[in-house]
Amino acid sequence: MTLMITLARRFITPTAVRQATRALSSAPGSSLTQAEILSENNAARAALEAEKSSVEKYVEATREIDPTMVWGTTIAPPDPDLPEDVSEIAALDPSHANQDPLTLTGETRVVHIKQEQAKVNQGSKNPEKQWVIAFGDEGETGQCWDNSLMGWVSSSDTMSSNMGLQMSFRNAADAMYFAKKRGWEFIIDKPIMRKGRDDDAQYQDNFLPQAVSGRVRREKKSCDQWSRSEAGSSHYFRPLKYHGIGTVPQHGPNSEDDIAPHSKGYYKLR
Repeated sequence: MTLMITLARRFITPTAVRQATRALSSAPGSSLTQAEILSENNAARAALEAEKSSVEKYVEATREIDPTMVWGTTIAPPDPDLPEDVSEIAALDPSHANQDPLTLTGETRVVHIKQEQAKVNQGSKNPEKQWVIAFGDEGETGQCWDNSLMGWVSSSDTMSSNMGLQMSFRNAADAMYFAKKRGWEFIIDKPIMRKGRDDDAQYQDNFLPQAVSGRVRREKKSCDQWSRSEAGSSHYFRPLKYHGIGTVPQHGPNSEDDIAPHSKGYYKLR
């Protein structure tokens, strides 16, 4: 019966419904009025809509937006019905019990929910916008050892080495919700707070300070920020030998000539 209803819902189109309605209304001996036929059709459509699953409704809604869409994310599916205490999910699903093994001492590990630390380089601070679940902050490094062959650090803790590569969360609340569903005990670390600047600092200020660039804009060509009194002068000299008993022999046609006097420095803007 379910298969017949599914096939009927898939192949019966509104055009076929209207044609069948006209045929019934024009058939001899038909005592149904137009209002009764319309009411029956609406009831049949409502029954078919009620039997559709959430996935079917989601696909139909996305195809109304774009008929060529195979699967879309424009309309988010409804949230699943979960118990009020989400930690009960871990008890209902026995597969969670073996995902995180106990420590060597037989204790349940505590995970840390924290932000990704931005690296100290010229990269952006975008990693700090994400939150991760870390397994290696409660002494799990005791399960590590130095590999005698290559000198690398080996570990028997698969969660601490792979968990950071699996998923990230938009905020601490989402990460906490996931940890509760898994039945993990967790600690939420303090968020990373960075004080913003109000001087419109940009990347170019790392190479040209704002005070200097402002002076250049004000004074223009008369700015002597980069003046060098000895700019353009010659600083050539012949190094001494290791024991300081004479100069190092030079190569070339004039290697025995005296050193020419230094050229005078001149004002130069760089």
